[in-house]
Amino acid sequence: MEFELRRMNVFFPASLELQEELLKAGLKVPYDKETGKKTPVPVVSSSREGRKLRRERLLKAGDFEVRDKFAVIPGETSTIEFDVTEKGFLVLRPKPIEYHLEELGFLSVPPRIWGTWASFSLPFSAYEEIVDGLSEFKGDGNGIYTASNGSRGRIEVYAYKGRTRKDLGIPVFGYSLGLHDLTLAEEYLREKAEENGVPEERLRYLKLGLKKKKETKAGLKVGIVWENGSPVEITLKLSTTAPRVRIQGLYGELVGKSRGELTRTDDWYIVVHASDFVNALERVRGTFG
Repeated sequence: MEFELRRMNVFFPASLELQEELLKAGLKVPYDKETGKKTPVPVVSSSREGRKLRRERLLKAGDFEVRDKFAVIPGETSTIEFDVTEKGFLVLRPKPIEYHLEELGFLSVPPRIWGTWASFSLPFSAYEEIVDGLSEFKGDGNGIYTASNGSRGRIEVYAYKGRTRKDLGIPVFGYSLGLHDLTLAEEYLREKAEENGVPEERLRYLKLGLKKKKETKAGLKVGIVWENGSPVEITLKLSTTAPRVRIQGLYGELVGKSRGELTRTDDWYIVVHASDFVNALERVRGTFG
């Protein structure tokens, strides 16, 4: 099964591992106080509805218009595949076909201590096909619980497995996400290497992908968003909460949540049990009858 995504956001600035890799290469991440030059780790973002953001936050895009102080990006295409293995694992494969890179900007809670750092949303119209395609894995949903957040007519309900996994979701057995083989990311890093006086050839040796380690505590929040009482989208959010990681930043030690092991890969995937996924999705759908 393959579906077009409504939105996709992978917050690579949440990874201290990636920040350290770029620092070791000589890039002044995220900001050099002496020169005023910025080299933020990019967010990879795609939106079917398009995107409007302040011009200075747009790092790289294939197509956009400038309107006053804003960059307006037209609708972009990204997809996600659902592949089931013989052993009953569901492999989710996001594909950023059209996307842009943006700077996260200042936040009161730094992304290095977030739980969720990658999110994907599908139109709710995909619900029936997903559930039908995974029907052989349906169960009674024992151990699946729900939580919610939101207000003012928009509520997101998501599922988690086990009473202690509210911050994680259903168990994730593997994942891989990264900046390799993304043309815009390669162009952005080449420009920043030149700006920072770093030899371009050094970039080819960097590991700019992240994959789950054995000790990584990871989960996927499977949710549905309701607007004014109607379900409008399915949300999938990857979270990691442990172990903690420490790096030496430009201006002192930084501590945050590990996002996994550095790797060189252009393969994007998230692996869960198919039974967990379909039971979580049905449990969430039944929240409001």
